[in-house]
Amino acid sequence: MKTDATRDRKLLAASAVTQIVAMLLSSSASAFVPSPSSLRTTTTIEVSSTQIFHWANRFDERFEKQSIILDDESPVVKTKLQPISEEFTRRSILSIGVIGTTLSTLLSSSLPANADFAPGGTLLDRPVYVTYGNSEASPSRAPNNSNVLFAQDNYYKFGAAAQWIEAGSTEFPKTMPFVPSQQRYDAFKKFNGRVKTSVDQILKIGSASSSPDVPDSDDAAYQLRALGLLANSFLASENTGTTNELMLARWYINEMYLRIGDYKSALEKGDEKEAKACYGYLNKAMNSYLTLINRSISSKVGEQFSYL
Repeated sequence: MKTDATRDRKLLAASAVTQIVAMLLSSSASAFVPSPSSLRTTTTIEVSSTQIFHWANRFDERFEKQSIILDDESPVVKTKLQPISEEFTRRSILSIGVIGTTLSTLLSSSLPANADFAPGGTLLDRPVYVTYGNSEASPSRAPNNSNVLFAQDNYYKFGAAAQWIEAGSTEFPKTMPFVPSQQRYDAFKKFNGRVKTSVDQILKIGSASSSPDVPDSDDAAYQLRALGLLANSFLASENTGTTNELMLARWYINEMYLRIGDYKSALEKGDEKEAKACYGYLNKAMNSYLTLINRSISSKVGEQFSYL
């Protein structure tokens, strides 16, 4: 019996590693990932042991303690990735084991020399940095997404900044997830006023002449968390789960959060040009968010929001 239990444990552990490997090697191709030609690389190299260790380090210490649970009576496998920490080591047996398991697969093909992990754990065939795909994205975002309101957003999943959406445009994203109108109506009724307050507050700080006139980005005056709650009800349901469109909305909210801080810092330094640029990007983020939300506001739900 003990031998059988040990064998079952090994099989379950192998299954867990297989699941992780499949996740790591998943494709990054998506309409939500900008692919600017200027950033795309066509030069590939054979995977070296140095790269294997690099990817292992990036993967290191990203599983919660006891994330793999093997019980004799009711064996289950649960894995959950943590955001990448600021420090990496080569001592994690688990991460080295996972990367080692993929070695034969990696060596049988070619990957770009700058392949890297998205904060959510996907191994991508390109570099990952906070302004990839949108040079106007805030450079103050932490590479591991640790300094934003909503950790799981477009950058977390795809390792890329999202494109802006022109006010009123329906060109991007191409489609919207189906969410029952009653759910959207209830959410609109609850958060409508808070969204308008958020828009008014951003308009207000646009005339600020000094840093003290701009509340900190985590101030409740901006109602940014309310924007996220509205997006949850508008862009996801029990049937859809967390959608790419919801990830996109969160990215725009996170950009607002970051750009408020950037704007305040520029005013504090007396850099009027930088302050004006940051405020412009803040407006683009808000209008992108409102455009995305407005596409889900039909006559049965309510009146669409006005843009900045």
